[in-house]
Amino acid sequence: MVLVDKNQCVGCGICVSVCPDAITLKTEKGFAEIVMERMDCLWKVIKACPQNAIKEIKDRLFFAIGTDDHQTIKSNDHVGKSAYFDIFEYFEGTLVFKETRENPKYREDETKVHGDPGKAKATASALAGVDVLVGRLMGPNIVRLKNQFVCAIVREKEIADAMDVIVENICAITHEKNKIDIKDRRGLILK
Repeated sequence: MVLVDKNQCVGCGICVSVCPDAITLKTEKGFAEIVMERMDCLWKVIKACPQNAIKEIKDRLFFAIGTDDHQTIKSNDHVGKSAYFDIFEYFEGTLVFKETRENPKYREDETKVHGDPGKAKATASALAGVDVLVGRLMGPNIVRLKNQFVCAIVREKEIADAMDVIVENICAITHEKNKIDIKDRRGLILK
């Protein structure tokens, strides 16, 4: 699937000059939009884009969204304090619910001000096979968790709304996940 990364596209229009049948420039939005999947043409566009904003996304990704009620994202504390993680699979433009996992109970070391490494380990143990951890707040263990997951902040309260934001930002998420050196990963704020 070929997508335009709206956070990278500057609206230069080079893509439209290369492939006017498959892509158009939405000047009112400020970015290009694919209107037809003509791969022969879109390969040329991918190579021509000076911003590397047009990408083929083949990845199958698994997302864990922290929640206490399966309707809203945990909002009164960081994601590691969620009662559950709802797991979703992304593939070819669609995000589908797969399962719910319980966050293991962990008694944090009260002598630590923030970021108990044991809590990070317990949370990560519940998220085997997950690529992206999503919450409204991350907490200090982000320094540990980002070595295992792409950590993404979504400001939406409802999980259904957050799913739309995730799909809209899949290019940035995939880019972060595919970094060669995981030490270069950073938390993402998805809008």
